[in-house]
Amino acid sequence: MSFADAKQVLPEKITKNTITITAPKTSGLGKNYFYCTNGKNCSTEQIVREYYKNKGYQVMRAEYSFWKGIFVLSFLDELYPQTLNTKSENKLFDIENKNVTTEELNQRLNLIKKSDIQVFINNQIRKHEQGSYIRWLDEWKIEGYKNPTEYFKSPIVQEFLGKVNNKIFYKILQHIIEDYDRNPVGTPDYIVWNNKQMIFVEVKRKNETIKLEQIEWGEFLIKNRISYKVLRVK
Repeated sequence: MSFADAKQVLPEKITKNTITITAPKTSGLGKNYFYCTNGKNCSTEQIVREYYKNKGYQVMRAEYSFWKGIFVLSFLDELYPQTLNTKSENKLFDIENKNVTTEELNQRLNLIKKSDIQVFINNQIRKHEQGSYIRWLDEWKIEGYKNPTEYFKSPIVQEFLGKVNNKIFYKILQHIIEDYDRNPVGTPDYIVWNNKQMIFVEVKRKNETIKLEQIEWGEFLIKNRISYKVLRVK
């Protein structure tokens, strides 16, 4: 066996939280790697979406750009005070407050912990829309929406905000604060939920390597008793 074929050795807790499902393989690559149940070509992520939807779960993309945007919205006043209520036609405002302290962020976080998460985030969205451009909220498309802000207003994200437990939301933001220049790199690809549970899901093919940052987030979620799975497709 070559080095490239060697199986990655993962922490026991990650291995115990791994599920493997099967799908017929095409002769293509990337988004054409598998067949969905309707016979169309599918990516690995599309197979996982289909798997959970068929089990009655709602499925929401929630990797790096999602949590980076949610973090910026949550701490808008602290991170981007100069952009608030400063509409500009050229929208060149995108200067983060580098002097913000961990103490200031944690003070805001303690208020968030006691808030209705959906109401809080929607208020932050409105506040942002009265101000100026912030690239983490306005720059790129996500899930077919023109920017993260529009995605956060979508029905699937609104349902998530209405269902997510305050304690889970608090712990994730708290973890990002610990190293917010790097975090939330490694956050799982999807969050899925039904009436009974909410699960953070990392998507991989059968032998695909899990990056160190993804392992760290998985261990963090497991440690904090937040449901987490690695779902592999073969």
